[in-house]
Order: sequence, then structure tokens, then C-alpha cells
Amino acid sequence: MGARIESVGTSHSHRGLLGRGALHLSDEAAKKCLQHAGRHADDIDLLVNAGLYKDRNMAEPALASIIQEDIGANPGHPPVRDRHGTFSFDVMNGACGAISAAHLVDGLVGKGPARLGLIVAGDADPGTSQDFPFPSVGGALLLAHTDADEGFARFAFRTFPEYADLFEVRLTWEPDQKHNVLEVRQDPSFGRRCVECATEATTAFLSAIGLGAQDVDLLIASQYPPGFPGELGGALGVPLDRMPIVPPELAGAHTAGPIVALESAMRSGQLARARNVLFVTAGAGVTTGIALYRNVPR
Repeated sequence: MGARIESVGTSHSHRGLLGRGALHLSDEAAKKCLQHAGRHADDIDLLVNAGLYKDRNMAEPALASIIQEDIGANPGHPPVRDRHGTFSFDVMNGACGAISAAHLVDGLVGKGPARLGLIVAGDADPGTSQDFPFPSVGGALLLAHTDADEGFARFAFRTFPEYADLFEVRLTWEPDQKHNVLEVRQDPSFGRRCVECATEATTAFLSAIGLGAQDVDLLIASQYPPGFPGELGGALGVPLDRMPIVPPELAGAHTAGPIVALESAMRSGQLARARNVLFVTAGAGVTTGIALYRNVPR
């Protein structure tokens, strides 16, 4: 019994292309994901948004509720009699947000009353930023209840606060421009520390469940900082052929990073052949999020 990966969807745009903000990309990825699964938006019990950087730095309402309405997932209140509604909310955990969302969805879809959960993550330059480092990418992951021996099996999260100042984002008011400006500051050592922290956390995770790097059939990792997947795989001893190759236009994706990598693994057939799938994400904090997914090879 668990939450099984049913489908994924991604979307992207070139920097500076109007009308392709985080909300648009998230909507598009969600619709593609549902289309790939042959599902209707009304089937969704739970919708969780893990995207971090919103259009014009919007704070309220939760972006998940807007995505829910945009894709037509049981909009309105209360739900129609004799039909379920869609519960939606945002989760903010940076590059580890998609795994945090999977943890929550697994609790309700894998072992709880829900049967279908959609995770959406997308980031784009909000239009008021300085040196925004991420490409405009959206991703969506659909998880379905299964009684079979597959799905997410274990999660672990850890923060290394001694490196908290290596990646900082802040909003500052600019009187001349009359709006907030998003500032992103990254220390040159941030990428290296992410690899070190993720390696330490992942090694402990695998040891706790009695697995080694040789047991990992597929490694799905964060796509930012640049080079993180390959360096992490090398540090853990996971061969490159057990990691997906992400298209250049999606490389460097932030909150959608693991979803982007998962889609590549599905398209290449790597996921279908894998038994033990390891998700490893790392980002500001430095925070790590790890998950083991048990797959039934096909």
C-alpha cells in the first residue's frame, strides 16, 4: 500500500517571454500531467503547490488555490453533493519542496482517505528581481493510491544551519520603482556544500534502511546548483548511467528539478527498469530532502 507515481508533466519558457510566469507554467505542467494519465482535474483529491517564486512576488492567496481553479479541479465551495472536493495548499521548502509535498501526499493518498494527489512546482523570474538564477520551468507529479507493493517507502529531511548564510533571498523596497525587488545572493561555496551535506544525509539514510549505493537503481536529484546530480552521484558511488539526462532547456530547474529529472527517467525507460529509486534534493538552509521509492520493474 502506498502512493504510486502515475504521471508527470513539465513546461518551460525562454527568459523574458511575456505571459510565461510561474502560474502559467504550473498550470500548463498540471494539465499535461493529467492528460498523460488520462485523468480529469475533478479526480484530484489533493493539490499541493511547492513553487517558491511567484509572479510579482505575490504572497496571498495560496498559489495552489489559483492553480486549482485554473485547471478546473472542483472549483467553488462547497463541493457538489455526492462528490468529493479538492483540498489545495502551498508548501514552502525551497529545492526540497517537491519531496516535502510528496511526503504529505503520501500520508493522505498512500495511507489515508485520498486516492489521487497532484504536486505542482514552478518558478520564474517574478519580474522584480536582480540576478534571478533559475530558468523558468514548471513541473507536475501525479500520485495515486495503490494496494500493490510499490510507492514511496521512506522520507528523511535534515538541515545544516551552519551553512544558512550561503544562499539568501530577500525582498527590499525600492522607493524609486515603487515596488519590492527580489535579491538573490549565493556564496561561491554553496554548490560544494550542498553536495557535501546531501552526501552525508544520504549515506546515513541508506545505512538506516540497510541499502548501499549499489542497491540504487535510479538516482533522481535536484537540478540546482549546477553540476549537483553528477557530483552527488560520484560522491555516493552511483554510476552516471543510473541518473537521467535532463534536456538543456530544463537543466537548472529549482523547485521543479526532481520532477524534471523524473520525467526524463520515464521517457528513457530508466524508471520502468528500476526497483529502488532514490530521490535526493538539496537547497538553501542547507536543507536536504530524501525519499526512497519502491518501483515494480516493467
